[in-house]
Amino acid sequence: MDAQRFRSLAPRQRALVAVALLLDGREAEAYLEIDSVNGEGLKKAAADLAGQDPEVRMPYVGSALRAALKEIK
Repeated sequence: MDAQRFRSLAPRQRALVAVALLLDGREAEAYLEIDSVNGEGLKKAAADLAGQDPEVRMPYVGSALRAALKEIK
């Protein structure tokens, strides 16, 4: 799993990508590309993670979401 692009995002952006992937890993890219400012970067970060098996992706993304939310506080 190549999470380099995902880890390089700002905490709010990581949280957005994580939520999109947790909601629907197959459609996360479509949800995120709508963002007029950061859509392309968010889409690419989601694509990097969406290809992983859900058994690997879901725990990682859940942990990443919790970490991003801690940083936002």
